[in-house]
Amino acid sequence: MKSLPASLLLVASMITQALGMFQYTGNALVISGQVFFPILFLLMIVYLSWRNPSTSERFQGPHFMILGLAAISLIVTIVGVVGSLWYFYPSIYVYYASFFLLVLELALIIASLPKKPKKERKVSARQKRKNRGTNLVATAKTPQGESDSTSSHRAN
Repeated sequence: MKSLPASLLLVASMITQALGMFQYTGNALVISGQVFFPILFLLMIVYLSWRNPSTSERFQGPHFMILGLAAISLIVTIVGVVGSLWYFYPSIYVYYASFFLLVLELALIIASLPKKPKKERKVSARQKRKNRGTNLVATAKTPQGESDSTSSHRAN
């Protein structure tokens, strides 16, 4: 759950930047993608964090570094909006830097997921066929028409 504040800050910064860029481009397809993908990644982060709460103990340093950079990204966006600084708002560089941090946060969460032990892992059908023993047994075959009594006469 340590990744949730950073993710929220990054998504807020990205959506604000996307709305600012929409004023100048007016392209509805671009704005829908620039808003949809951050929300999609945020939902994946929330789902993975709530599903596996034990993942917050791994990668604490990078999570806190991303949190600091997310706060800086939102502060830069707010300063750009309030101060009308065109190099901070709307800036495609701030948007994609925030997007990279969001993807990095998701990658850290996925990397910290616990792995299943080997006993619980599913074995594919191909591996089952490959690993099974052979059914061949070295025995002498008798002709189908003969019975045991005839085979005993043959031996004499």
